[in-house]
Order: sequence, then structure tokens, then C-alpha cells
Amino acid sequence: MPEIFKIKYCLNVSIALLLFCLAQSGFAQEVKETKPDRVNLKYLYDPEAPVQCESRVAVNNKEATVFLRVTINSPRYEGVVIRYQSTPAYNNQQILNQGELNEREHLIKKENSNYYYRFTLPVSTPTCYLFVNISKDESNFRFDIPILTEQDFPPSDLLLMRENEDIPLFQNFVKEGETFRVNSLYPTDSTEMFVYYYSHNFAPNLPPMATEAQSNEKELKIDSIFSISPQETLSFSQQGLYFAQTDTTSLSGLSFRVANDYYPKFGKAPQLLEPLIYISTSEEMEELMESEDKKKALDTYWLKVTRSQERAREVIREYYRQVTLANALFTNYKEGWKTGQGMVYLLYGLPDEIFRTEDRETWIYSEERNLIEIQFVFAKVKNIFTDKHYELIPNTEYRKFWYRNIDLWRKGRKEI
Repeated sequence: MPEIFKIKYCLNVSIALLLFCLAQSGFAQEVKETKPDRVNLKYLYDPEAPVQCESRVAVNNKEATVFLRVTINSPRYEGVVIRYQSTPAYNNQQILNQGELNEREHLIKKENSNYYYRFTLPVSTPTCYLFVNISKDESNFRFDIPILTEQDFPPSDLLLMRENEDIPLFQNFVKEGETFRVNSLYPTDSTEMFVYYYSHNFAPNLPPMATEAQSNEKELKIDSIFSISPQETLSFSQQGLYFAQTDTTSLSGLSFRVANDYYPKFGKAPQLLEPLIYISTSEEMEELMESEDKKKALDTYWLKVTRSQERAREVIREYYRQVTLANALFTNYKEGWKTGQGMVYLLYGLPDEIFRTEDRETWIYSEERNLIEIQFVFAKVKNIFTDKHYELIPNTEYRKFWYRNIDLWRKGRKEI
């Protein structure tokens, strides 16, 4: 690598990581007091929702290419109508563009219950939100997709793609040994991309009543840099975080994680130990992590806290089901269970109500399930690796019900 490139690269990455670290702190003061949209978006994180929609977007200075994966989980919803419209901002009613998707022009593949669509959208304003409405009879599901926003770093023209098809991967991770491509939807004359690898073990989210900043990541060190060619078939064996760029002078790029071959599930005892941090004392975690026989230590732990072999089996099954769902739903630059949203989802399950504004999500758990109504508020903050990074806003009031919920898990009485 030429020296002049190294200097430019190091300067660029230093600035990017400084912004990343700054974005991790002080988020609570940056949240705008906007009136929340009162549309319940609970279905966004419901694995059993009758209709699901995931998106991937590549952007240049004139247009955006949008891919959708629409999953129909119920025969009743076959033949849905899919319409879209873009607006300058989340709460701005001005329509910039709108349209309706059809199979002849936009459907690129049907695969079991999954329908894959592709369409382009002109980008003519400094900020832009896309809203996709999927309807059938009286049922309507709304999905919002940020295209250009003030809350995010510049969008990228890169997407993770299948090895032999121009269809994106719709999760933020690939598995060890899995083949894929990193494609530019708006290629230039560049003959190579640069990929930065981080082996950093990100810390789990702090408890929601913590008064310090939610992220205690002090430093993010680059372990290696390598180049790849456009359209090159890739397969990585080192687990961790990767960040790909075509232009190393910009802050635009694509990040993804490489995980073990059974992720989002955990299958080995050392991995099964880590998520117990949310329901365990520091002494218990220290004993678990220092044990020589992790499998035996794990079995002993569950029998000790549940005091029943039968109850232990039930709690283990439910707890790690929640870990798997948190990983599937919320993995971004770090594992899903380690994020604020993943932590709350793991311990409390699917919220009864979810309301979203441009820069926050509010999760509400009903009084019926929790004796009192519980609300968790997540603030969206800038993160160079993802446009879906939400931090849980800490509140000392959470202490009132947080430990009660942990106690229910430990006694095998938690109902999700």
C-alpha cells in the first residue's frame, strides 16, 4: 500500500472512529421532542407476523435502488397490494414520488413464501424517507425505510449479494465459509474495494438504569486491511466485524459480521454463558467464565437458580430462544443480544406496542403482563457501521421493575 494512501486512510479512519465514539455518548441529550406517530408497529419485530418486509438500499447522487423481501406467512394475505411513497422527512407529508409494485416490472424472484422486488427511486432532496404500505382487504402494514437522513452517515452503493444471483442478503451477517459478494450497484472505474477487519469483542448493553453512557467501547482497533475485486466471490473464516469501501476518503461504506455457522443460534457452552450476564450476579458470571468445564458449569448454574431439573429445561429452552430472536432481529455491528433493543427483547419479549418517530422508538409492555405498564425508549444515533443503531435511554425508574423481571427468569416463572 503506497505511503500517501496509508496517511489518507489513517486520517480518514481516525475521523470516522472519533465520530463513532462520539455517537456512542451523550445520545440522551440529542433526542428531539417530536410527537410520536401513533401507528403500532409491533409487527416489525414479530417473527409470526402475517406479513413481513425487509429492505436493502443502494444510493448514488441521483437515485436509490431498493430491494424488498416480502414474506407472506399466512395464506390469507396472498395477493397483497404493495404501494410506496417517498417524503422529504419522516413527519413531512409532502410526497416526492409514489408508485405501486407489480410482478411484471418489479418482482425478481419468488422463493417459497418470500417475494423479492426491485425498483428505483429518484433522489432529489437532501433528506428522503421511503414508506412501503402492504395491504390486503382491511389490513395494512407500514414499513419505513430511511434513504437519506440527518441521523445517518452518507449512504452506500454497496450491498451484500448472493454468490450467483443479484439478490441481496437481508441480514447483517454471513456465516463462516458462506459464499457471497460485495457489489456496487453504481460502479465506477475503481478496480478494487478495501475491507477493514475488526476482531473487537463488543460489550453487552448496560442495564437500563445505568447512569453512565450505554456504550463503554473506548477504542476500535483495525486488525487488518485487504482489497477485493468487484463481483469477486468471497468466503471469510475469521469471525468479527468487516467494513467495505470503494472510496476511502469518504465515510460511506458497508458493514457486516461474520458469525459461526449456526448463528443466530448459540450451540457451544462458552457462547451460551455470555448472555447470562443479564440475569446473573457478577460473582456468578466470574465463576462461569473461569470454569474449566464450561458445559458442566452451565448445567450447574441453571439447576442452582431454578432449583428444578424440569424447570431448568423449560427456562433454558425459552431463554436461548429469545437470544436467537434477538440475534436475528437486531444484529448490526455487534451481536443482536448485546444491543439495547436485543437486551430488552430477550428479557421482556415482543412489546405490546411499538411507536416510532424519526429519531426514537418507544416500546410499551402492557400492565396485564407486568403488573404495571412499562415503557422503554430508544434513541437513534449516528453510527458509521449501520443506519439502524438505537441506544436505550437510561432511566433510574427502570430499577423498580427490572430486578423483579430478572427474578422471574431465575425462578422459571417468566412468561414471554
